[in-house]
Amino acid sequence: MTLTCSALQWPLWNWTSKLATDPGMKLAEAFGAFSAEVNATPANALVPLSLVKDHNAATGAITYGYVWRLGHPQTPVLLSFSNSSKVQGYNSSSSSARLQLGLESAYTNDSSNGGYGSFSATLFSVNAGLSHYASDGTPAWDLAGFLLIQADTTPGREFFCYTIAPVGTDINTQNHTLLLFRSPAVSGWSVVLNRSNSYTGMFYSQNSYTWSNNTLVAASIIPLPPTGSEQQLIRGCGLYANTTSGLFAPGILQPRITLPDCFWLGSNQLSDPRRLGRASNPSGAGTFYQLAAAYSGATDLWYLHPPGTQPRAGWDTVGSLPWSTVPDRLSFCPLLTPGPVAMGPAVGPDFLIDWSTAALGAPGVRQHPFYAKQLQGGGGSGGGRGRPSTGVLWPRGV
Repeated sequence: MTLTCSALQWPLWNWTSKLATDPGMKLAEAFGAFSAEVNATPANALVPLSLVKDHNAATGAITYGYVWRLGHPQTPVLLSFSNSSKVQGYNSSSSSARLQLGLESAYTNDSSNGGYGSFSATLFSVNAGLSHYASDGTPAWDLAGFLLIQADTTPGREFFCYTIAPVGTDINTQNHTLLLFRSPAVSGWSVVLNRSNSYTGMFYSQNSYTWSNNTLVAASIIPLPPTGSEQQLIRGCGLYANTTSGLFAPGILQPRITLPDCFWLGSNQLSDPRRLGRASNPSGAGTFYQLAAAYSGATDLWYLHPPGTQPRAGWDTVGSLPWSTVPDRLSFCPLLTPGPVAMGPAVGPDFLIDWSTAALGAPGVRQHPFYAKQLQGGGGSGGGRGRPSTGVLWPRGV
């Protein structure tokens, strides 16, 4: 039960290989080991992870991918990635790469989609990026590449994060980072997808999903992390679930789901995906590593590596990868743990009559759906316990 950070690098990046030592199967190996360990934790009994399909499921010589099951007591979902072309594409018409998240009930486990099955409906589906990079691709590129995986199996802190990053001279290359984590505020696994590329549309940042009332829904990140030229990283951002209208149910407190505390969001102006940055932690031990150098206006995802963190057996350390030192003007701003947010009542109030202190005096405050919650806890109906019988600082009347 511990945090690990593991890295591998290849001189040529070829995802079609099914060798146990190559990228596709190494990712499957790491996810399988993580799943087995977190599934053994009693608190995760209703949300088990499993590897439905790995690289070996591919029906064609140039197809590759995976399907993961994210367990949930009522609404389990599947996360699927597949690609069936050696063409390097940067949009849905020029790339066969497909990343999908959908309910297990909408999935057909067959040989379609290159051996990775199909969904009748999805929560999200993107068709771009992560195509073939090798000397026999189109175009042909002899690119190095790496796979970086952070995982924590500590009960209550479970997360699995992987980053795929080709490294070379192709200016259109892209990274892809996916974070899967548990939070006490929700009933299942949450997903954050972050991409980096000089083109927009490649697994566009940020796609985030979390559970709300036993349903996996889109989530927004608040407060908004720095982007563009702000040169700042922050920790303490949280997700909150929202509907297609962008609002959650009124009249309730909506918890914010905080990201694992070793992940930071922000920007350092290095939008070139080949220039993955690192910086020393100015306020203590550890090193920051840039997992995604996002396109201008998007958000980078950074990882603060605690000293002494070890890789999985047979893997290398994160420091062995080709990082670049970033300018020292980058600032770091940890935030307080975000609290819940709330919306007003289902029926719009009349502010003059319902809540106005001018019209109603103190009862107007006690009837306010937000202020009333702040006044609760002292007994009575939200106004406190009344005048104390002892310890007063003014004369009592007779």
